[in-house]
Amino acid sequence: MALDKTATWNNGVKAHLGGFSRGTSGEYASPSGKAYLAFSVTVQNGSKSAIDLSMVSLACPEGADQIFDTDAGFGGAPDTHLLPGKSQTWKVACAFPKTARSVQIEIAPTDTSGSGWYRTAIFTGQVR
Repeated sequence: MALDKTATWNNGVKAHLGGFSRGTSGEYASPSGKAYLAFSVTVQNGSKSAIDLSMVSLACPEGADQIFDTDAGFGGAPDTHLLPGKSQTWKVACAFPKTARSVQIEIAPTDTSGSGWYRTAIFTGQVR
């Protein structure tokens, strides 16, 4: 699906990516000094079960490293459960060459009801 679309799973859980920007990871980031593509991830829980956000699987473009830089607000998925009817947004950054334009980001949530992994949503498009 396009980068600006929202993925919706059969049980009502939704995921949306937005706020795309570029930068370079800081001195204390892991990995440091890398060009990155930053974006926000919003998960809305329209299901009847809690979702463990720490178990959300996010694949950066072409298997690149996810940037962890707490100074810039890139700390990974929240370590919490998202209750039915609630939504949560967090920032993510992935190593991404300054000259690259085409991007593919994959995301798949899971829940704590024992039903296992959802199908993977694949977002694709062009970024500046």
